[in-house]
Amino acid sequence: MVLLVSVVAIVLFPLYVRFVQYPAFERLLTENTTREAERIATTLSNFLLDEQDHLSSAALPPHFARHVRELLKDSRILKLKIFTPDGRIIYSTDPNEIGRFNKEDYFRTITKTGANRTEQVAKDRESLEREIMSADVVETYVPINKQGRMIGVFEIYYDISSEKQKLKKLVNRSSGALFILAVLLLSAVIVAVAKASRTMEERMRIEKILMENEQRYRTLFEHAGDGIFILEAEGEQAGQIVEVNAAAAVLHGYSIEEIKSMKITDLDTPDAAQDAPGLIKRMRSGEWVKTELTHKKKDGTRFSVEVSAGLFRVGDHTYILAFDRDITARRQAERGREKLIRDLQDALDKIRKLRGMLPICASCKKIRDDKGYWNQIEAYISAHSEAEFTHGLCPDCAQKLYPGMGIQQGKDKNKM
Repeated sequence: MVLLVSVVAIVLFPLYVRFVQYPAFERLLTENTTREAERIATTLSNFLLDEQDHLSSAALPPHFARHVRELLKDSRILKLKIFTPDGRIIYSTDPNEIGRFNKEDYFRTITKTGANRTEQVAKDRESLEREIMSADVVETYVPINKQGRMIGVFEIYYDISSEKQKLKKLVNRSSGALFILAVLLLSAVIVAVAKASRTMEERMRIEKILMENEQRYRTLFEHAGDGIFILEAEGEQAGQIVEVNAAAAVLHGYSIEEIKSMKITDLDTPDAAQDAPGLIKRMRSGEWVKTELTHKKKDGTRFSVEVSAGLFRVGDHTYILAFDRDITARRQAERGREKLIRDLQDALDKIRKLRGMLPICASCKKIRDDKGYWNQIEAYISAHSEAEFTHGLCPDCAQKLYPGMGIQQGKDKNKM
């Protein structure tokens, strides 16, 4: 749009100079020349009207011609005439015209209205009196009045060729300079528009990338499994929740709007809330903090969270970006694993107690413990392991104790 306006302005500028500016200067030149002609006519009228009430070639004062000759030396007057009201020429700087009549309508209008008449005539064009001009002139008719009565008309031809030439040169120089300036400005506009176009394209490309990134990060933010908080990092509002994703709201049992009206310490247990100022201070120093805290839900339930947080800037503003992960299940698994380890350790310790040399009686088969007491073998093993005993009779003992009863208590491993 700017380029189009600039091109139109440069195209219209020469037309403006030719058809508006230059004619305005010519009108000004004509007006100045007319005023000069009126001044001269008034001066000459004073010579004519001092001693007579009417004009005639015979009644012109003797010194009038001398004044006219002096005037012609010092001015640009080409020709001067005096008409009677009926249009007869009674004086002219060209003696051959004396006695002629002007019967044109414009002259009768001048004598009737008493108004001046001025016409600019270009070189080689006809004047109002149908005379071909040898120069650019201003033809001016000035009525001669005495006591409210017109007694004659001055006609003065002013040569304005020199002024018009100077005016043309001035207008041409100024127009040329302005045209060159306009071309330079147009060139600058073209270069600026080209740069602006490239800049606009680059900005649009960057904005597109930013929008895509924003959409991508917004999607990640809204659909992340961990709770994400954006907090104020400075001033009295430090810790105020500015933005939060759905996962964080669900994790704490609040709606997004509810949680955005809170500070992060409102979600902490009292112990965790006491640690918050220190954590924020560490973040302000540039540290990315990783720690474990205890939070509380809307219903008061406490749960463990793993927090990873640090500073980030958006324009001139600094915020805290915090990621919260519920580690309750992990803590429970850790506790279960620790119990299992303890149980296994206990079992291992018990197993280790049954290893090594055991003192056993060769007769009654009792076993001596670490304190020197003799215990039945089943009592010793039960105390040092998880084994349990049931009682029965082996075949040899059954035959020995109950002969002839046919009691069978399992196979005798010594028998083939």
